[in-house]
Amino acid sequence: MTTSGDLDPSDWDDFRARAHGALDGMIDHLRTLRERPVWTPAPLEARDPFKTRLPRGESSLAEVLADFDALIKPYATGNAHPAFMGWVHGAGTPVGMIAEMLSAGLNANCGGRDHIGIEVEKQIVLWMREAFGFPATASGLFVTGTSQANFLGLLIARNRALGDGVRKTGVAAGPRLVAYASKAAHGCVIQAMEVAGLGSDQLRLLPCVPAAP
Repeated sequence: MTTSGDLDPSDWDDFRARAHGALDGMIDHLRTLRERPVWTPAPLEARDPFKTRLPRGESSLAEVLADFDALIKPYATGNAHPAFMGWVHGAGTPVGMIAEMLSAGLNANCGGRDHIGIEVEKQIVLWMREAFGFPATASGLFVTGTSQANFLGLLIARNRALGDGVRKTGVAAGPRLVAYASKAAHGCVIQAMEVAGLGSDQLRLLPCVPAAP
């Protein structure tokens, strides 16, 4: 399937059929997860195609989807499997997959402007405020994940301690700030200290005390 001078499909009916086929394939993949190992290591024949030189010509959607089915889908992280016990990221849900598709189709930028996506975010923030019993003055925003959330939380604490002027003058003019965290804290906390200009040496990691039996 080629394009005719723009990024739209040249044949919308063909695109529709292949898109439906791709969605059906992912639904089958999720439905049969329990029948497969939690994780399958990618063999060399699956890795080698990702070491090729930059392609100069176009690839059809059919070719790209075929590569996805053969080289990517069988060798994913494994977190979608119900027996997955590694790391911290969740499995997601089939409904979440549809939500991602709809969101990608709208391609909404919720950083501002006047569109309904902003109202959706505001509503969910209000729901979270109610669910966790936060005060009526509480607000929030959506970020890409917990690493970004920890970083923003540190910036808020830094600004609260040094004043909003620190955003212009930097931390060198003010007192050195110290942060405390458990030794079990994620490595993103150390990175947040570095990126925020506070320095990882200013992070005091406290030992974890096991609970009494």
